[in-house]
Amino acid sequence: MVNAVADRIVNIITGKFVLDAETDAVITATTRFSDLEFDSLVLLELSVIVEQEFGARIDEKEMADADSVAGVVALIQERQAA
Repeated sequence: MVNAVADRIVNIITGKFVLDAETDAVITATTRFSDLEFDSLVLLELSVIVEQEFGARIDEKEMADADSVAGVVALIQERQAA
């Protein structure tokens, strides 16, 4: 399940957010949001999408602190277990 959640988040990021055309970034579970230069608006939008897709409420600060797909997956699992 962890891989399925991570894969879905990677697909959301690659499909929804436009990356710099000069960046040949391959998004993986360990790709840092800070390396992608995601600003607060992107993180806020991602948090809304995560809540809609997975039913896990993660605010912008938590999203920034997680700083990667793997970090967000961990937060989703934590929220769903509660």
